[in-house]
Amino acid sequence: MTKRSSIRNILLASILGNAAICGLKIAGGVLSGSTVLLADGSDSLLNVASGTVAYTFRTKSEKPPDSKHHYGHSLLEVYGSLLILALMVFILSFIAFIAIDKLKHNLIEPIDPIGIPFAVASLVLNLAMLMLLRTFGRESTIASVEARHISLDVVEGILSLSGVSLGVYVSAMYDVAVTFVLLALVAFFVARTFHELRASIIAESPSEEVIKVLESTLASVDGVRGIHNLRIRQAGKKIFADVHLEVDRRLTVKEAHRICDEAERMLKQKLSNIDIIIHIEPEGEERSQYA
Repeated sequence: MTKRSSIRNILLASILGNAAICGLKIAGGVLSGSTVLLADGSDSLLNVASGTVAYTFRTKSEKPPDSKHHYGHSLLEVYGSLLILALMVFILSFIAFIAIDKLKHNLIEPIDPIGIPFAVASLVLNLAMLMLLRTFGRESTIASVEARHISLDVVEGILSLSGVSLGVYVSAMYDVAVTFVLLALVAFFVARTFHELRASIIAESPSEEVIKVLESTLASVDGVRGIHNLRIRQAGKKIFADVHLEVDRRLTVKEAHRICDEAERMLKQKLSNIDIIIHIEPEGEERSQYA
């Protein structure tokens, strides 16, 4: 199985897992009268939708460059991730409505113990999905977003189990109170993830560590006399760069081309996700300020 198909299968498993979790939470909420389980189940229902978005855009992002997309389709993953965040904002509002409406109309009722096993089962499934995504989805932006989303679901699952248990054995008010805690967690997740996606949206450079690896690798290539005009940006997990390399002006075109090939080969060994364009210049050539 190829790496690409492996990530697609993981995302597909995430969709199916979220569907099962959604069914457990909503069933537990209906049977027990737990608001937090119903709210958490609604979040899981949206997770099915977001997982479908992740699967769809991961597949599209793997398409090779074409006449309209010379740099490929890697930014589609970022676009898909933004759609997931939009769905999260929607569910944030929906959960808030449920909790506020229950308080406003004094609909707080005793919680049935039947909700506890449903909460436990859904939490176990969430943990299994989180391990799957973190282990096999590291090279995909959208799989990473889904993994973080599932991380939030694990925390929500723990809170839901706590809320239901306290609601059963102490007071049903705890069940509603935990719902508001979930609201804060979802809001934090949305804000943090959007901030991280911002770098890809505005074509921001990768970390200084990555840039230093790129520069040191190019400088170590036999025949390279100088480096300048390095431009680099990150789009999702993909890095795009172009650079001017100075070589001995007495080299033939074939020899200069060999240096380019060697530079690309060495870079691929250090940064497998890089797409670089190399311009060769004779050493000592006067540079244009616009070059």
